[in-house]
Amino acid sequence: MFTSLRRNTHMGAALALFLLSACGRLAIADGSIDRPDQDISKWERTKENLLWGFSNMYQPCVLEIPGDEHRYRMWFFGWAVGIGNKGYPGCDAIFHARSKDLRKWEVYSGDGQWDSSMTPGRWVPVITADNKPYDDWHVGDPSVVRKDGRFYMAFSATGSTDKVKFHPNNMLLCIRGATSDDGIHWTKTEQPLLIEPPAAQTPTTDKGWTGDFHRPSLLWDQGKWRLWFDYWHPTRGICMGLAENTGLFDAPGGFKVLRAGLDPVLVEWPNPEVVKIGNRYYSFADPIDPRRKFDHIKYPIRNRAICEAVSDDGLDWKIVGFIQPEDDAYATHVPQTFVTEVDGRKWLYLFYATQRGGETQYDYRYDRIRNMRREIKP
Repeated sequence: MFTSLRRNTHMGAALALFLLSACGRLAIADGSIDRPDQDISKWERTKENLLWGFSNMYQPCVLEIPGDEHRYRMWFFGWAVGIGNKGYPGCDAIFHARSKDLRKWEVYSGDGQWDSSMTPGRWVPVITADNKPYDDWHVGDPSVVRKDGRFYMAFSATGSTDKVKFHPNNMLLCIRGATSDDGIHWTKTEQPLLIEPPAAQTPTTDKGWTGDFHRPSLLWDQGKWRLWFDYWHPTRGICMGLAENTGLFDAPGGFKVLRAGLDPVLVEWPNPEVVKIGNRYYSFADPIDPRRKFDHIKYPIRNRAICEAVSDDGLDWKIVGFIQPEDDAYATHVPQTFVTEVDGRKWLYLFYATQRGGETQYDYRYDRIRNMRREIKP
């Protein structure tokens, strides 16, 4: 969405608008400007493209459905063809893919059809924009949990420009929810799972303002819904917050902010993803790495890189370090995790998108979806 210290890649169209107008690894206390690189020797990186050929798509959330012929499911979002998704409401939309082996994927193409030829013109979104002031332009950043045979999704939604004042691009952002029996046909919740209070929606000044709830990471954890998200902090840029819901997923006002505002869970932590492995939490995001010295104005997302943090409770975190992009990718962003067992070994997969163009012919869009993996050892 917004570059520099804003949310960068959310809402591809809004970014275009802005441009035009591990257990056992060293963890350090976080100062946000001295985050190191981590030891990447524990990661397997094949550079294999899983989805490609699209205009601008990213944020691949993957789940496993044991016993299903296509046991791996993915939800991702953006633009399949061109700028936006012509013929569908709004701009950004959420799409769906499936796989038998985590390597070869096919994308839902409507009426029971699936495309394995990477022909994005055939792809059909499963969630598009609504007609709400907080959901008529962008939907994306899907985070999906399967509980008791049902799919639950938290996702970002945004109103079009000039709906509010003193917000970036004067857009109202929120986190919406949806449920589904098959992962394809979704019913949105009547109200957002999380949205700014009225006073923040209509501030009288941009000084000290905090809000813009977006980019959720949803878990069913400790017998309740836990929702990590990013938001705008008046002095620290995009930070991570946490909300919890002890009741029904779609209960109005059910998600209560536990920590955010001027007291973030993690500072400068855009596009957060959280996964729990055993009793420990791992978060990945794509903050700015100060050592990447690209011109912020000319190349606004080149300085960001995937970074990892660890926590014992999901509230207090320590930084592990950055993971720099492969040598054939200008940048890698918007990380998503997936834990599974392959050939008797347990793995943490990290899915991400690669930036399309660098300094010579700069292009902020994403052109491929890939993953890397690290073995989870007792």
